[in-house]
Amino acid sequence: MRCPKCPGKLEEKTYGRRITVRRCTDCGGLFCKPQVLVEMKREWMADAVLDSGDPRLGQALNKLDNVDCPECGTRMNKSTDERQTHIWFEQCPNCEGLFFDAGEFTDLKYDTFMDRIRGLLRGRRPE
Repeated sequence: MRCPKCPGKLEEKTYGRRITVRRCTDCGGLFCKPQVLVEMKREWMADAVLDSGDPRLGQALNKLDNVDCPECGTRMNKSTDERQTHIWFEQCPNCEGLFFDAGEFTDLKYDTFMDRIRGLLRGRRPE
């Protein structure tokens, strides 16, 4: 399976008994399903183990639009986290897969006061 943002390959990574994601070998982006994301948010240290890519590269790749789902090939929708509007990710309307650029999951897991300020400054993602 190929990464939707770079030429890298998505490799399966597991953490604990209930978490399996696909992580890009080049950019460190993460592809998972919504139910897995819920488990990742709950699991201690999941961010440190799974979201190991360079956040600066993730931020640069976040500017790419019109990416296709690595699982089913459908054009992914641009999404924004409801609570942390500065976190922009992609979601497949067909298979519901989620793609987070490097560093985005870690940021999503820890909702801080600074995240609120960043959200106000950056605003919602343009459609």
